[in-house]
Amino acid sequence: MKVKELRDLLKDKDKKLITDAFVEVYKALPKSKKEELDDVIESIVSGEGKKKATKHEEVSLTDLFVEIQDFLQDAYHGYYIAPNRIVPKKERPKWRFKVKRYLKILLDVPSDHPYFSQVVILIREIYKMLSYGCGVYIFTSDDPFASIGMEQEKLYGEYVARQLQLNIDEASIIEMVNGATHCYLSRERLHIMLFGVLDHYIQKQKYRDMVFNYCQKFIKSQKDFIATLKRHDDRLYEAKELLTNMNQLAFIFHNDTFEKALQYYFQNEIIKNPEISLYTLLMVIDIFYSYKEWIEAYEYGVEIKHIQPRQKLMDKYERYKNEV
Repeated sequence: MKVKELRDLLKDKDKKLITDAFVEVYKALPKSKKEELDDVIESIVSGEGKKKATKHEEVSLTDLFVEIQDFLQDAYHGYYIAPNRIVPKKERPKWRFKVKRYLKILLDVPSDHPYFSQVVILIREIYKMLSYGCGVYIFTSDDPFASIGMEQEKLYGEYVARQLQLNIDEASIIEMVNGATHCYLSRERLHIMLFGVLDHYIQKQKYRDMVFNYCQKFIKSQKDFIATLKRHDDRLYEAKELLTNMNQLAFIFHNDTFEKALQYYFQNEIIKNPEISLYTLLMVIDIFYSYKEWIEAYEYGVEIKHIQPRQKLMDKYERYKNEV
């Protein structure tokens, strides 16, 4: 019913009936809504009136920066999931409302604001913290992005888009690339989705070349690092995954001919099964390239690398050939 209808319904009713009705409605609310309304209820009952959200213009960004930095430190220390004396128990479930508020304010700051560069850094750090929470429990949720109602690639895109409005150097390129490769993933997300964000926003060739050059350096050093690990080293899986991520990204941002990109990809592929390597590559090409490049990569794998593809790929090859 509408608010007016509710007021008419409650008009002249006994106070006990209204109280009982309110309590029953409150009990029916999900926990997140209860937490969101607690402060409003307390302020009205105490006679202060309904609390109003603070306007962004009235927010001191410098104070907010300090608050966010303290929050990030507390989150990484596990103070929002484990018993401690730093963050009160009743405040721990409210972390997602804090993050929503922080992002709402930060994302509204225009690029000509004097504190814009600090804002971009904090958006990046919040993204990194939420990504970390997808792999390590720092909140009660195993998917912090879902908890704040924002997809991982969406927040990553907000960060990248703003970072590109500032001066770009090697350090900022490394931060953007690592945000797509060196991170835990939200539920139902893949690294390739983050690669798509990076590919969408980084259009200038000199920046694309910087991405590829960083990938090259990382791949070389990572291969050297993996060579030092023993077979059952617990760091091996993560190290190989990082190398695979970087190799795919290097292929997407490769600045030479498509054939050279194929050669580079297979040269640095760590997956032992060559058919799986081809299958994975063709998945990437399906997203970032056309049927023509997909066919070229398929034929390269079959004729040059002598890979026997699975039937599904063979069928797709025939279909793409007919469509081209």
